[in-house]
Amino acid sequence: MSNVHAIRGARTILVDAGGKGDLPRLEAALAAARLSWPDIAAVVVTHGHSDHTGLAAEIRRRSGARILFGRGDVAMAQAGRNDELQPTNFVATLLKQFAIDPVYEGFQADQVIDGVTRLEAWGIAGQVRPLPGHTPGSLVVELDDGRSFVGDMVLGGFLGGAWMPQRAGEHYFHADRLRNLDNIRTLLRGPARVFYLGHGGPVTRESVAEAFGTGETTPAAPAR
Repeated sequence: MSNVHAIRGARTILVDAGGKGDLPRLEAALAAARLSWPDIAAVVVTHGHSDHTGLAAEIRRRSGARILFGRGDVAMAQAGRNDELQPTNFVATLLKQFAIDPVYEGFQADQVIDGVTRLEAWGIAGQVRPLPGHTPGSLVVELDDGRSFVGDMVLGGFLGGAWMPQRAGEHYFHADRLRNLDNIRTLLRGPARVFYLGHGGPVTRESVAEAFGTGETTPAAPAR
């Protein structure tokens, strides 16, 4: 239903947890990457919607991983239910009515993210940063090498990424559409060079800049 990304350092973390029907495919993908459940040390959930959060509780049971979650979406996680989705276009209005199961197994996060949090505890050169917009508690994972994992801040392609997945575009839903656009501009002013998405992707910064008219095509030098 949505992408789950594995980042390997001294320990492995997952970015997002998939939907509640994704367990067989996730297990197969981990096995193909020569990973088993005990290898997973943490799960950074980019936001509290069911297609990204549905397996979080199950992954924790199987792996013992810590769940990192944004403060603004804690109530969603505890309730195990999406907030009221705000469509950005007509197709999104149809999807909201007919294609989205809003319910998942609720849980308490192990670590609630309120500010920039470094990932060196897992041997990963990068950070988690709150960027509310898609939801009130949306997070991004920014690696020091310019890879950014942004959840549903950006959509890759059409039909949930099934067609032209490397073309950046606007996601179907945003709690605060203007703030989400500002978040994209914030990332493009930094060193982000490749965006890994919840649906479709990955996409280049050039594709993101073109889609959102920002003009920011040259990455800034990483902070030292």
